[in-house]
Amino acid sequence: MDKKVYFFMIVSFVVGMVELIIGGILDLIADDLQISLGQAGFLITIFSLIFAIAGPILLYMTSNIERKKLTLMSLVVFLAGNIVTVFSPTYSIVFLGRIISAISGALLIILCLVMAPSVVEPRYRGRAIGVVSMGVSGSLVLGVPIGLVIGNAFGWRAPFVLITILTILAMIGL
Repeated sequence: MDKKVYFFMIVSFVVGMVELIIGGILDLIADDLQISLGQAGFLITIFSLIFAIAGPILLYMTSNIERKKLTLMSLVVFLAGNIVTVFSPTYSIVFLGRIISAISGALLIILCLVMAPSVVEPRYRGRAIGVVSMGVSGSLVLGVPIGLVIGNAFGWRAPFVLITILTILAMIGL
């Protein structure tokens, strides 16, 4: 199977991780930004809402753009959203970073699921989709615990640094 499928899996893992990672580090974010736990929790809600709404709309709006180019552009935007989150001095800037990440992440998941089968032989298409889906599933099981461990050890921004590094690696691999 083409190695690009595994890079698509990394992208799907990272996007899934970004969505839910806040759950494990709510108290760290709330303390650092001097906000309530409810406000910190809303960072998960806004990501999920934007993600759900943006995916179909962006897929339609970008249907004329070549998929590889669109994937790389979306990764750049996703990277930017996470960099904004890492360096954000205030809640409103973190909020903005989450919106940017959610918009691009919604498109990235769809693109990974569409492109992975196109880079393998026809008999491996189902497996390619399964590998990409494994990235999302893995993020649900491992993303929050990884974020919690890294966040508790190095601060709430550290998991987003890891996400930034993984995003750059995925960009290089694609």
